Amino acid sequence: MQHYQARRGPAAGPLPSYDDVVTLFEGRTSGDARLKEVVDECRRRLRDDPGDTGAVLRLADALASGGDPREAVQVLNRAGPRLQKAGRLVEAIAVYKKVEELDPKAEITSSFLSQIELKKLLEATAKVQALAAAPSEPGPASPPPAEVAERRKKSEKVHALRKGIPLLKDIPPFLFELVLEKIHLRTLAPGQALFAEGDDGSSLSFVAAGELVVSAKGDDGAPVLLGLLGPGDVAGEISFLSGVPRTATVAARTRVDLLELDRNALTPLVKKHRHVADALSRLYAERVLDGVLARSRLFGRLPRTDRDALARRLKPVAAKPGEILIREGASDAGLYLVRRGAVRVTVKRGSRDVALALLTPHDFFGDLATVRSRPRTASVTAVTDTELLWLAGADLLALLAQRPELTAVLEEIQLERFVRNAETLAGAD
Repeated sequence: MQHYQARRGPAAGPLPSYDDVVTLFEGRTSGDARLKEVVDECRRRLRDDPGDTGAVLRLADALASGGDPREAVQVLNRAGPRLQKAGRLVEAIAVYKKVEELDPKAEITSSFLSQIELKKLLEATAKVQALAAAPSEPGPASPPPAEVAERRKKSEKVHALRKGIPLLKDIPPFLFELVLEKIHLRTLAPGQALFAEGDDGSSLSFVAAGELVVSAKGDDGAPVLLGLLGPGDVAGEISFLSGVPRTATVAARTRVDLLELDRNALTPLVKKHRHVADALSRLYAERVLDGVLARSRLFGRLPRTDRDALARRLKPVAAKPGEILIREGASDAGLYLVRRGAVRVTVKRGSRDVALALLTPHDFFGDLATVRSRPRTASVTAVTDTELLWLAGADLLALLAQRPELTAVLEEIQLERFVRNAETLAGAD
């Protein structure tokens, strides 16, 4: 995955942190050169299609970031009336809201007109919503269209929860109406599954009401309760963000109202709007690690708050097949947790490499040398494209000091390895 950097021994540079924004869906460079690329790309798109709202908003962002807010506002002020005249009112509102954000005092003359039009559109929208919500007058008047009623219900639920929902809270107001169009309402009965571990899936769901139970298979194959999700929580974000099969089973504990968003529906917005991509990146950084830690035999014993604190200490590492992560006899320290892929553990016996273990997701290695301040006792090599999480030796020792109960678990795991490795080596002699 592009957001990881491969670790290439002690000379490698500092590893990226999960506290940093992780760019998903497309690569980006930074600085003035990148801003110029974005401006040129958006101008080209607008020459081909003057009604490309995504290009308009992205161009305005780039111009404003490059120190030219006046031109950014002028671009928006020209685009808003065209969209409004074409009946594309949601997009016109998004453009006018961006004008309001960049030029709140209407210092540019045309901004004053844009803000007046925004006010008119918002008032008209409010009137439509009020009419849809009002009791029907006696007589043959027909009820409001189903789509109007559903949109009103959806809008109320989303706005009520928005400030507390990851992803939605990070999407700026001028883009929010575009995202709202892509959200669908869904209801689950008690006991009904939202999805099962291993299923394919490209959607994520925001809990509007009710409670979901989240579980997954642990390292020993037994189900592990990962937690309960309530209003404002998110389910399915890992598959949504990375495209991998579902990593847990999620079912309704009570009647649940959900707001569902499909990756395929959101992708066009992600490609056009940096703000949406960045919001998704923050969601990935916040949420993807807890499931890995919760299913680890060692770290799964930590309460959620401690896992969250530990996640902020982990560094992502990527390795290609054949890449050596640890060399036998090296004096470096630190623990690795396998997130995806597989690695092989080997030791030298004369001129031969003897394989001791094949480690897969949720397994960890590098702990023995770290805890006992000894050289590495084995080499570890990636077998497939592999993603790992690295914990510095000092952080591991601090965690064990704070949580003495983990030391007993770690010693039990190390003893099991010692017995297994001794049997393997005896058979290899």
